[in-house]
Amino acid sequence: MTMLTPTERAAERGRLVADAVADIRALASGEVDRAVLDQIRARLLGLAEHGELFGADDFPPPQGDGARGSCLYRVSQDADDTFALYVNSCADRTDTPAHNHTTWAVVVGLEGEELNRFYRRTAGGVEEIGRDTVRLGAGIAMLPDDLHSIHIRGGGRFFHMYGLALERLDQRVYFWSADGTWKVFEAHPDIREARAALTSC
Repeated sequence: MTMLTPTERAAERGRLVADAVADIRALASGEVDRAVLDQIRARLLGLAEHGELFGADDFPPPQGDGARGSCLYRVSQDADDTFALYVNSCADRTDTPAHNHTTWAVVVGLEGEELNRFYRRTAGGVEEIGRDTVRLGAGIAMLPDDLHSIHIRGGGRFFHMYGLALERLDQRVYFWSADGTWKVFEAHPDIREARAALTSC
């Protein structure tokens, strides 16, 4: 296989991402239900087969003392902030509390494993109802009110796609088990622009 230069990788990546997002945009042109989400997941799994275009050289995880466990690279987003696709690049360990999204969400693997735990609300907070692992060839899809938490060990990279950009999701909530309350889940503080030129973490 011929090795591509960084410029060639970026061009090919841009073409494949644009094609995938166009297909997903068409799939989501009406009501987005679980059947539609399954089709979106399948399309993203196809994009993930080109993992050599989304490697650690172009999407490095956070590094340095005090760095967060992960950073997000925005690889596509429409002008109205819909159809936002990110590469989540994780250094080693990443955990989130149980949370919703207030928009549809699809996660598929590029490298490594991401354990997802799913929950339902209870009078006392949340109850776990299932688990699934995202890895290369596997993904999950969620409706706006679905609750999940993320647990990553050993690092990795994953596609995260949302119906609306993370910065616009100001009504997301998470369950804070330490005091048994629901709190607003702010957008990830380390989102890097990667649609035109990559910046390093």
